Amino acid sequence: MGVLISVTRLIRLDFLARNLRARKITARLNLPSKDRMHTKWLPTLALGLSLGITGCGSSTPGTSDSGGSGGSAVAMAGRASGGSATGGSATAGSASGGTAGSGTASGGTAGSGTASGGTAGSGTASGGTAGSGTASGGTASGGRAGGGSAGAATGGSSSAGAGGAGSGSAAVPSKGCGVKDGMKTLTTGGMSVAKGLATSTLLKITSGGMSREYIIDIPADYDPSHPYRLIFSWHQAYGSDTGNAVGQYPANNGPNFDAKNYAYFGLHREATTANQPAIFIAPGGIGNLPWDYARDVVLFDDLLALVDANLCIDDSRVFTTGFSFGAMMSYALSLGRPAKLRGAVAMAAANYNFTQPTNAHVPIAYMGTTGMSDGTCPFVHSDSAKEGGKYCVLQHAQDNGCTIPATLQTTTVGSKKYLCYDFEGCKSGFPVKVCTFDGPHTPSAVDDGSSSGDDGLKAFIPPLAWKFISQF
Repeated sequence: MGVLISVTRLIRLDFLARNLRARKITARLNLPSKDRMHTKWLPTLALGLSLGITGCGSSTPGTSDSGGSGGSAVAMAGRASGGSATGGSATAGSASGGTAGSGTASGGTAGSGTASGGTAGSGTASGGTAGSGTASGGTASGGRAGGGSAGAATGGSSSAGAGGAGSGSAAVPSKGCGVKDGMKTLTTGGMSVAKGLATSTLLKITSGGMSREYIIDIPADYDPSHPYRLIFSWHQAYGSDTGNAVGQYPANNGPNFDAKNYAYFGLHREATTANQPAIFIAPGGIGNLPWDYARDVVLFDDLLALVDANLCIDDSRVFTTGFSFGAMMSYALSLGRPAKLRGAVAMAAANYNFTQPTNAHVPIAYMGTTGMSDGTCPFVHSDSAKEGGKYCVLQHAQDNGCTIPATLQTTTVGSKKYLCYDFEGCKSGFPVKVCTFDGPHTPSAVDDGSSSGDDGLKAFIPPLAWKFISQF
């Protein structure tokens, strides 16, 4: 009992010290002190595990937002564990014209459960006329809803993806394609990642005159002649590249947060399940507030150049994703480096309290997710200043030529459901998608109508994110 009391006191002292430091950080950033974690995150703080803390500010959640007209919203009832989609119809949302140049978008049957360019689960989806901006998907029956995750959709609908170039467009091989010893050259001197995947390697790179750390994950059966997708995965504040690679929970504690189920925010699992292995990079940030665009865009450029020269990637299919502070970095890259990226998936992004690059206004596929009870990086921080996750999405909708709806539909607090909205009228190949859910600041909420908390395997965002990425 004496030992237990001592440990409890240490935890409380550690929490108080970290809370005091967080308040000092908040004061420096001119942020409200209430933007800290729930008390149930205390064990995470005490043990020094990664947390989804950012300097985003706070807001009262809303349920509708202003903006022209058009688009399609699909209400979704999250997922429970299992392997099949039961009920619900698959709606394609906004297709951006279906398959470019074909006149009509027509999806085949996805036996692996991935939705790509109009395919939903193991059902068949056929797109509408190219250029019309809309498509209706077929009914999803069997398979895994949302791109191949291990959970099942129970009672909701599955978005069949927003058109675009589709997975059939020709790859653009990198310089590293055909380099026989490129993988060996790149990974020599690296270290394995404790509790990580066998395919992940911890490495160093000199960038901006500094020694930086990163983790790269290369498929076990890597083929130097096959152009792979490359996905950058940026960790949250108080997180790490290692935490990202081992699937450490990024927000609230819960089951199944391990490398197999949640490495790289669950996207590695999704790619593996879909039999479409990708190369992942998890950069390591500096300090508790880890990213600075002016400094870390150089790291992005250097890592991309290094991989491009040594490994076989598809230069036309480079993506960025991240949660919280990592989402802020991904959003910044989507503005400042759109010519190098095919798309971005930002989970709880913000466009304030973070250096924003000059917007190149170049179209890029973009997906944003936000919990409607997120008080750390709220969906709407300020309508007058156009701050919050909503305005990250609307900026890309504007840049991509999408129709801006008069009211942007969102889910409601207490609904225990998520809702995804695919913008209509976007330039072909550059869809914009936003998913709001009944939950807090997290990328791993379970939204099946009954469960609460987070789960690395049942989380509904990874399959949606993979489906968005894999359509290209």
